[in-house]
Amino acid sequence: MSIGFEVRSEKLAVEGGTPVRREPLPLEPDITEEEIQAVLEVMRSKRLSQLAGNYVEDFEIEFARYIGTKYAVAVNSGTEALSLAVAALQVGTGDEVILPPYTFVATANGILQQNAIPIFADVDKETFNIDPRKLEAKISDKTRAIMPVHMMGQPCDMDPIMEIARKHNLFVIEDSAQAAGAEYKGRKVGSIGDVGCFSFYMNKNMTSAEGGMLVTNDERVAERAMAFRNHCRPEISNVPNVPAYNVFTGIGWNFRMNSLQAVIGRTQLKRLDESNHRRSMNAEFIRHRVKPFEWLVPQRVLKDTNPVYWFQAFRIRDSSKINRDKLTAAISAEGVKAEGYTPIPVHLQELFTKQVGYGRTHCPFDCPVYGKKVEYKVGDCPEAEKLCKEDVIIPCYHALRGSDLNDIVRALTKVAAHFESRG
Repeated sequence: MSIGFEVRSEKLAVEGGTPVRREPLPLEPDITEEEIQAVLEVMRSKRLSQLAGNYVEDFEIEFARYIGTKYAVAVNSGTEALSLAVAALQVGTGDEVILPPYTFVATANGILQQNAIPIFADVDKETFNIDPRKLEAKISDKTRAIMPVHMMGQPCDMDPIMEIARKHNLFVIEDSAQAAGAEYKGRKVGSIGDVGCFSFYMNKNMTSAEGGMLVTNDERVAERAMAFRNHCRPEISNVPNVPAYNVFTGIGWNFRMNSLQAVIGRTQLKRLDESNHRRSMNAEFIRHRVKPFEWLVPQRVLKDTNPVYWFQAFRIRDSSKINRDKLTAAISAEGVKAEGYTPIPVHLQELFTKQVGYGRTHCPFDCPVYGKKVEYKVGDCPEAEKLCKEDVIIPCYHALRGSDLNDIVRALTKVAAHFESRG
């Protein structure tokens, strides 16, 4: 078998051999002089807060135009975008929201922050995304929303999800934290459901250091989201002789994005398509060179989608012969970080198995308004539980250049060939 590198006889670094790479890979953010100058402009203006300038509003307008929605609401993280989405749809205490367990805990926390109950539906082992075939069985009379997650920048199969949602009169909140710019049948993810949520953390496809965005076509949802993120202040005062900034109409939070984050985000947005293209090329480069290792199966891309590759993800086809943790440890020892995305699926984290609630309570899990008993246990989502022991994620971000990619491939193929020869 030819794999392009003479690696079979090399001793692994984890066993005392010479590592492929000694220098760390470049950090994920691809920051240019344009971002730096934009931040300096804001600093000189002294209009650092969203409440003191138009920088955040300009970012919202441009991001909504890019995604293809009428409204965008900037916030301080992707987690709070999810929480805000749940609140703005008036989903809360006593309600259930269905989500996959193969995701970051922020997806579930956005639900719990509004006192709603996460209900987990299993994933498809090939796409790593929520399986529409498993979804409908999880719907109850308490269900108010579905929260699909576009994992690793790969769009979920949204048509059947939207069909199920319409059939049962449910909201759809797209967790697009890892998928800014990805497309499903010609539409940007985030624009298909009732609300879309994005993260701009430093390792995402575009960054504002921290930050996030909620998008929607529903004016009422947008208005609620704008109020909730700013202490539930109305846009226009409903109290005579009292300005709007001194009127509070409900429970709210400070989820605001600041001006510095906004100008970084605006600049990154200009290059998002270019950055995503580079990620796709990097991912293809990696996939092509590990193709001979048939037990290393790449995450499946759905037909009529345009993914954006937050990471290049694989699944070990026969984990009984090749241990994922030993494999990723060996690759990492070669100087290229490799890992399983989430070794413990979210529904088996202590947060859920022990139903850790607010303060000394188990609320919202045992809230009287909910009126049900919910359990989270091994076997609830077998495909996700298995995937969490078999997945391998490899960096392919756009800051990587040719020599970096060559080192990634060399490390991966060196280790893979070694494990295959011992398999």
